[in-house]
Amino acid sequence: MKPPFIGLITQEWSQSAYQVQATKLGIGLKTSNKKMSGSELIDFAKECDLLYVDPAIISSSAIKTAEKSGIRIYPSSKTIDELAKITSHTGEADQLSVLVTRSAHAQAASWPITLLTNELCITPLPGISDEIAQEIQMSVLKLAAEVDLVGGFELVVDATEYKKLIGINWITPTANYWNQIGSVTSFYEQNLRAILDLPLGSTQLISKYVVTGTLETDQNSDDYRPYLHLMARNPRLKFDQSIKQVGVAGDDLEELLTEIIHAQQYYSGKIVE
Repeated sequence: MKPPFIGLITQEWSQSAYQVQATKLGIGLKTSNKKMSGSELIDFAKECDLLYVDPAIISSSAIKTAEKSGIRIYPSSKTIDELAKITSHTGEADQLSVLVTRSAHAQAASWPITLLTNELCITPLPGISDEIAQEIQMSVLKLAAEVDLVGGFELVVDATEYKKLIGINWITPTANYWNQIGSVTSFYEQNLRAILDLPLGSTQLISKYVVTGTLETDQNSDDYRPYLHLMARNPRLKFDQSIKQVGVAGDDLEELLTEIIHAQQYYSGKIVE
């Protein structure tokens, strides 16, 4: 069987994350981050078995044009239009990230809920009861089924009123790093499995908690020098300069928060040791 070839249209910095996973799976990938009309999308789809596009870049009307020409494209215009009917709100305080993927055969998976707060992502959400966590995840999985999702998305909701939708991120989530270092299967790999209708992977955490934080470069330094101190202090720290993130997984949440905040402060030059 010939490996599939996917046309991917998403933000440039997330293309590399998908490319890594595609290479591991032996899948061909053609990428772009440009807005396209329906005719341009049809032209881009040549030699591709299917397209996976970010609706923030490709309009629903362009997707409909591609669908009418017989191109297999995800998410579908129907899915996009159905989700667009949901009222969204402005988010100013802490938020929750819920990631979900679903295949054409209706196999679905979600990850533990993530808290987005003060340039930090904490997974799973601290202090939440199993009952509430399950209620949130089940409601998101139900929504994915109702809109016939194929692929994945991130729902961002208010941390205190989880039924209040802040926004939907499709191919590239806000909580984009933690699942790459702290989950058995990353959101990026799972998306590829879902659109290819392969069995989905485990979304279990590899440790009890995962904490990631946004890095700010010290104007008087560079992005490399801080490694000497930070990697020596904690060899478990992981970095991704392409999205300016640092992360660590472990069982002691207080310790993980201390390490990530220290890394952020040292990296930015706010502290020197």
